Amino acid sequence: MRALFSLLFFAALLPASNIPTITEAGSLGGASTVAYQISDSGLIVGYAQVSNTDTHAFSATSGGGTHDLNGAASESGAYGVNSAGQIVGTSYVNGQAHGTIWSSTGVTDLGAGSYATAINSSGEVAGGNGQAFLYRNGVTEELGVLAGGNWSSAYGINSEGSVVGNGNVAGGDFRGFVWTAGLGLTELGTLGGSNSYANAINDLGQIVGDASVASGYDHAFVDSNGTLHDLGTLGGGNSYAYDINNAGVIVGYSYLAGNAVTHAFAYVNGQMIDLNSLLPLDSGWVLETAYGINNFGDIVGTGTYNGQQEAFLLDPQQFGVAAIPEPGTVGLVLLGLSVLGATLLLRRGFAVFRGGSSQNLPDISNHSPKTGPSPDAPSRCTSREAT
Repeated sequence: MRALFSLLFFAALLPASNIPTITEAGSLGGASTVAYQISDSGLIVGYAQVSNTDTHAFSATSGGGTHDLNGAASESGAYGVNSAGQIVGTSYVNGQAHGTIWSSTGVTDLGAGSYATAINSSGEVAGGNGQAFLYRNGVTEELGVLAGGNWSSAYGINSEGSVVGNGNVAGGDFRGFVWTAGLGLTELGTLGGSNSYANAINDLGQIVGDASVASGYDHAFVDSNGTLHDLGTLGGGNSYAYDINNAGVIVGYSYLAGNAVTHAFAYVNGQMIDLNSLLPLDSGWVLETAYGINNFGDIVGTGTYNGQQEAFLLDPQQFGVAAIPEPGTVGLVLLGLSVLGATLLLRRGFAVFRGGSSQNLPDISNHSPKTGPSPDAPSRCTSREAT
């Protein structure tokens, strides 16, 4: 019943005349693709296998082609993009990681042993090189470590230059943090457990990530004004929040009851919504993980299509900055559910970026901070819950 309510509620918010379409884009010739982030201009970035099973960073547009960013590197992955088309990620040269910026003017190498994870509208880059850093105007500024720790890495940055990430603390636990120019590093709390991880921050200063609860599971959270709020799960033990847009819509994924299957979610107006409830029952899709959302509400992640692992771009337009209703409008929407719900559901559309199976995807980010202090790529891109 809850899933049905969610499906009808969000279907009713979408104007019948504004229906997205399904588009496809090619892969890089290999068996797997992961769409990781999307800019407000609609540029998708991530990483994909090529024919020899190496993993290359890519950029793509809905309905357009896929561009291999790898260059002379042995492998690479892209994790952040802004509306100017600047892309950041990590390239591997002779096994050594190099933080990388791809732009229309060329490629910038941030140095050996560095990892670039996020970029804002001003072109400021967050990442890690053993310590969290902020790269701007050609200069790398190390942001320090938390009290009692010796490692940190940054994973998100907003337009104000505020940076979030995580680092180790005394005793071997990890804590999320936010860094600002005025206050430096501020440690975040937990949800009653030992660890927390901050993954993204929007322009309102809202931070999302995941934190352990007293039971030992990890739950997605949003931090507003210094207080962590537990977002719950879709019925399973663990959930993880990866991104938040300026409308306050949060995306990530959660285990379902039984802890064997994950579904992508969007959290809006106090509800965690299974994104699969927005799709027609015969769509062929199961959306498993959501990694990025832009300010127009476009969501990227991974799932299965007719049983094959795929990367997707979901376009539920009701999640954009101008489209989120105030909580007080919920009652008005409910009045029309019985008339509009089923009709609009049948007319729902969604856009999909398809790039091949991601089964057996090489883990180019296999040093999660939970298993060791090495920022080999965004920790949010790894399966920390499996360690």
